[in-house]
Parts: sequence; C-alpha cells; structure tokens
Amino acid sequence: MLESVMGLERVSMVQGPYDLPHMYEICEGVLYDRQYFFYLENGILCLRHVKKVEQPYHTHLYLDGESGGLQLAEGVQGEVMQVVTEIIERLRAKDGLTFLFDEPLWLYGRGPIELNLFKKG
Repeated sequence: MLESVMGLERVSMVQGPYDLPHMYEICEGVLYDRQYFFYLENGILCLRHVKKVEQPYHTHLYLDGESGGLQLAEGVQGEVMQVVTEIIERLRAKDGLTFLFDEPLWLYGRGPIELNLFKKG
C-alpha cells in the first residue's frame, strides 16, 4: 500500500523563530511533491508548504514556507507515512466538488470558511 503514493519522503522541517530570534523548532514528517510537508503533533495531522534548504549537507531539511498550514485531522493514531498515504489515496479518489460537499462543509464546530475560487488577474 505504501508504494502506491509515489514521491513520499521522510524529511525534517524547521519552524521559527518564535519569541526570541534564536528559538526554532524542528519537526519530522513526510514530504509530498517536494513542497508539501505532513507531520503529526500531539495526534493532530498538519500540512504546511515548505522550501528546501539549499545546502549540500542538509539533504532532507526544509523551512516552513510561511503558509499558515492546515490541520487535517485530530486523534490520529499510527505511523505518519501510512496515515499520509491513506489520506492522499482517499483524496485522489474524489473530484473537487465531492470534496467540498463531503469534507469542509461538514466540519464539526466550524465557522464560515472563506475560499477564493475566482482568481483575479
């Protein structure tokens, strides 16, 4: 099953600085399509956009791309590579309209979600 999603790779991401200019955090997770980083934090599966660190000795290190990120699921149990593989496979099987009707529309406790589906320019 893990072989069905090509391009997944174990990497680390650096986030920060936080309260002080020298405060950073490093997270281990799974990279998809060279720019999307999935990681588990206290049972919460998160997704962020990342940028590769361009140093020859940091082959698996990425920086937070300042995307703000998404919280994809709570109460996640299991190994992150397997969880990410299953989610990508499930989402690939849906078209965009089915996804909108099945997922964000029915999020528990959500407020309005603002999407910009009409790109200007």
